[in-house]
Amino acid sequence: MKINIIKIQLIAIVLALLSVVSCTKNFEEINTNPNNPAVAPLENVFANVIYSLSSRFGSSEMKYPASFVGHITKGRYIDVTNYKDTPTSVLWWSTYRTIMSNANFVIKEAEAEGNNNMIGATMVIEAYALQMVVDAYGPAPYYEAGLGAEGLIHPAYDRENIIYDELLKMLDEANDLLVDDISNGSLGDGDLLYGGDITKWKKFCNSLHLRLAIRISNVDPSTAGVEISKILGDTDKYPVISSNDDNAALVFPGGEDWREPWTAHHGSIGDDWMARPLVDSMNKFADPRLAMYADSLSDGTYSGLVVGESADTIYSRINDRFVNNPAGSVYFLKYAEVEFIKSEAAQRSLYLTPSEAEEAYNAAITASCEEYGISSTKISDYLAGTDVAWTGSLNRLYVQKWIALFRQSWESWSEMRRTDVPLLPLASRASVENHNRVPVRFSYPDSEIKLNGDNIPTDVNEVDNYWGYQIWWDTRTGIQ
Repeated sequence: MKINIIKIQLIAIVLALLSVVSCTKNFEEINTNPNNPAVAPLENVFANVIYSLSSRFGSSEMKYPASFVGHITKGRYIDVTNYKDTPTSVLWWSTYRTIMSNANFVIKEAEAEGNNNMIGATMVIEAYALQMVVDAYGPAPYYEAGLGAEGLIHPAYDRENIIYDELLKMLDEANDLLVDDISNGSLGDGDLLYGGDITKWKKFCNSLHLRLAIRISNVDPSTAGVEISKILGDTDKYPVISSNDDNAALVFPGGEDWREPWTAHHGSIGDDWMARPLVDSMNKFADPRLAMYADSLSDGTYSGLVVGESADTIYSRINDRFVNNPAGSVYFLKYAEVEFIKSEAAQRSLYLTPSEAEEAYNAAITASCEEYGISSTKISDYLAGTDVAWTGSLNRLYVQKWIALFRQSWESWSEMRRTDVPLLPLASRASVENHNRVPVRFSYPDSEIKLNGDNIPTDVNEVDNYWGYQIWWDTRTGIQ
């Protein structure tokens, strides 16, 4: 049903664009480029902002963070997994050239229309996009971001703690703006995530708020505790994702022109394999999700490829649901993640008490398994497993969160750097040998260094493209 809705929405968007340029009644209209309308329909631009965000979860995710965290890897084109290739600049430029500029346009026009729901939803997407940039690079433009249309082409950089503080405020404001009342405005056909369901947008907003709060919990536990307590302490005002039905996901229609990003990338390259760290861990735990994540070998077993090695023999491929499914989904934030955050917050007494951590931990794993239709009996058996059952260990929680974040590799990479779990070795045959952790960040795009280098903070040292400066919330010591 949802796929059909998205198809209808996309068709409506195309028709709306055509309608903008269909009239040619006077000289000015005749001499206007029909492929470049001066003002695009607001709903269309909003849809483009969502779609642009989803594009990040495609080829660049499969090439970089998915291998950093040991989820998937390459078998032939291994320069990228061996750190020989420079980081992709897609994440950076898609944020500033497309998402931020278009989001600023949507917000400005929505303000003129008095459409608070459109403003609030767009702010959620903005916060998500900027969080990803900060988590990958560190200091980045914020206050002067997305203002190229106004002539500001050399934006100043802002520190991570400042940006995070502003994003938390932005999400608070977005939550207040999002009101499930038609008089407060409509998202129309541009809402490719929730089909206009404002309550679910509020849940997405506040769940993202929790993500940001737990991210800073090692570097600023006081603020993290305040923010988590604020959200979880008043779920009437701050509802959060409370079931898999609330998951923030873009479902693709399928077909040649609208293929899910992992499928689109794999279909053109086909060089993607399950990585050994994830497969070995799931084999050890007898994890029922392994059959959903990976294809088995001819003997029914699963074997992951060592990150950095060539696929010179047979290893498990990624399950077709992720790489041969044009009508698949891009997931921004899931219910399982929210429950893992609750569990960690309770165990660390950031909110609730350690006695309440087990319930949320079990709920998180259950939610992740239920996404794949795994039976309640198998879930119960898994939760009772020696290496899985709750013991109060944060490391155990982090490992389970890492497993559940499969197909959300950008987020998994951030969590690995925050927690140092799992502790993975450098890729085999790595082009560098003087580092004791997998990549800690992306170096800035070369074009940014050349054109706006004077604004990059002088303390951001870049070593071998992926090391050097650690993101503000990455409090690990002894990293080389």
